[in-house]
Amino acid sequence: MKNILLIAFTLFTFILSAQSGNPQRKGKKEIAEKTKDWTPEQRAQLSTKKMTLDLNLTEAQEKKVGIINLEMMKDREKMRATKAKKSDLSSNELFELQHARLEKKIKTKEQFRSILTAEQFDLWEKKYPKNQKIKRPKGSRSK
Repeated sequence: MKNILLIAFTLFTFILSAQSGNPQRKGKKEIAEKTKDWTPEQRAQLSTKKMTLDLNLTEAQEKKVGIINLEMMKDREKMRATKAKKSDLSSNELFELQHARLEKKIKTKEQFRSILTAEQFDLWEKKYPKNQKIKRPKGSRSK
C-alpha cells in the first residue's frame, strides 16, 4: 500500500511540475509588454549603450554606432507597420521587400566594419549572431 501511495505521489508531483510552464518566458512577455511603447530613439540609445559596454567603444565610435542603431530601429518600426500587409503582396513585391532588407543588412555590416576595430568587429559578429541568423520556426531552437 505504501508503494502505491509513493508511486501516486511521485506521478502527481511530476504532472504538476510539467504543467507549471516556463517562468522565464512569462517574465520576458511582461517585459516585452512594458517596452513595446518605447520610441525608436529610446531603443537605439539602449542598444548603443549595451554595445558600448560589450565592445568597449570610444566616444566617437559610440556616436557613430548610435546613428546606425537609430536607423535600424526606425526601419524596424516601419517593418512592423507593414508586417500585416505582407500577405497581400505579390510574389515580386515580396521578393523586392526581402531584397531591400538584405541590402540594408549588408550596408549596416559594412558600416560597422568601418567604425569598429578588427577585434571589436569580430566580437560584434560573435556577440550579436542575430544579425546574421535566419529565423527558425518555434520549437526548433536548441539550447
